[in-house]
Amino acid sequence: MNAQDLKYPLIKKISLLKLAENILMLIALMCFSLSLFLPIFFTSAEDINGFWVLITGWMGLIILQLAWFANPLNLLALLMANKRPRVAFLLSLLAFALASNSFIFFEIPTGINYEKVYIQEFGIGFYFWITSHILVLFGLFFGFINSLKKN
Repeated sequence: MNAQDLKYPLIKKISLLKLAENILMLIALMCFSLSLFLPIFFTSAEDINGFWVLITGWMGLIILQLAWFANPLNLLALLMANKRPRVAFLLSLLAFALASNSFIFFEIPTGINYEKVYIQEFGIGFYFWITSHILVLFGLFFGFINSLKKN
């Protein structure tokens, strides 16, 4: 031990990569949380907020719209981040690919007489949501790089 370690015994040393990972995860959480309360889609019928998409998005499987499944996949990646950083990064990459599927999504089935509501444009909540996935991806990339340095 040197004199510096004795002077600040409670301060834990943290790498810049780990710090960047933690900051990106915090910002990602804030972006995801904001997306729940903001409009995701502006449609021909009404504006659709993020919380509604979070609740009902799993039904997109019926029409092969898989973007919603990026949410649980990224959650799984975050849960695996400390023990399996490579797998977590790959899961997050797959989650981002699934989330990107929403850019080719232009209509929402209503379930009433096979009618559809057309998406006119994406709302600010959508961009917060996609940004949260990008930030998680970069954060897990930093975590993966940091795990390589330890070996």
